[in-house]
Amino acid sequence: MYDILLTSLILLFLLFATLWQSRRGDERNFFSKDYTNILKGACAIVVLLVHVEPSYQNPLQDGVGSLAYVAVTLFFFISAYGMQLSVERKPGYLKHFWRNRLVSLLIPCLLINLFAFVYQIEILNNKSLAVLVEINGYVKVLLQYCLLFYCVMMLSKWLKVEKTWITDGLLIAGVVGSSLYLYFSEGGDGANVSGWCYERYGLVWGLLLYRFFPQALNWFNAQRFVKILVFSLLSILLGLLYLKFKNDWFYGEYLLKVLLGISIITFLFLISQKRTFGNRVGRFLGDISFEIYLSHGLIMGILAYFFPSFKSGTFLILSVIMTIFFSCLVHEIAKRLVALLRAKEI
Repeated sequence: MYDILLTSLILLFLLFATLWQSRRGDERNFFSKDYTNILKGACAIVVLLVHVEPSYQNPLQDGVGSLAYVAVTLFFFISAYGMQLSVERKPGYLKHFWRNRLVSLLIPCLLINLFAFVYQIEILNNKSLAVLVEINGYVKVLLQYCLLFYCVMMLSKWLKVEKTWITDGLLIAGVVGSSLYLYFSEGGDGANVSGWCYERYGLVWGLLLYRFFPQALNWFNAQRFVKILVFSLLSILLGLLYLKFKNDWFYGEYLLKVLLGISIITFLFLISQKRTFGNRVGRFLGDISFEIYLSHGLIMGILAYFFPSFKSGTFLILSVIMTIFFSCLVHEIAKRLVALLRAKEI
């Protein structure tokens, strides 16, 4: 009970950071900068709760952590949406694309790697240099998509392709194809964690939302409460089906999981689409969400090393607090380095 109560405090904090100062608005606030920032902050904490060693787990943490793949899907969703918006509204976006993408993605990674290297040498007496060049699996998928995105956009520019359905189709085919390749290359057991074969579908959903944004808003608004009820029941049904068939090849562990993810995301959008979000705590978490995602494993490893006897609730509370503080420090350093190295987009 003690562990459940302390874990509940994390969830209450998450609700506070998400809903504080939110108010009823209109669809113009949907997927605004504040909306996506609040969403990223919440997703980062949910992801943190899934990467907990078995000895520190509890039923509530495990239940919330089971939604982490949806949170990662939303990270990819937001990235794809933002990239498509930028390339179509900023004429000079592709000119410095690689410079800006690599700086933004890799500098936080390298800073965290450097800290991990110092910890590894000073505390663990491990002098391996491999940790210095380690790239997180999530970042690898983003870099893969950046390569696909850049090639498709440049090719369409050179060939003067004006039909967006062609470039969209190529991007979607690339994401779906890579997902299926990863799944089947692992023998269909879904074990490829670094490939994110399920979560990368967020790149498809983000592109489609951008392309059909006005239609999506109209669809959300029409009989909204009926759709909220339908998608809440559909998510529960798909969740139960997934629990029953998740070990069944392809249709169970792959198709059902992808469908469950988009069903939960649709439900989330339906209930939040007409609210205005934004507060200092939520924005702060959103700003450091990337660093939280990259560093939480390191922080939990350090805590487990120095305090192996901690109870689950204590461990989780301290993991969240220390990860947030450490991520803030990394973010402030990375922000200054990125500002120096990024090229100005026109």
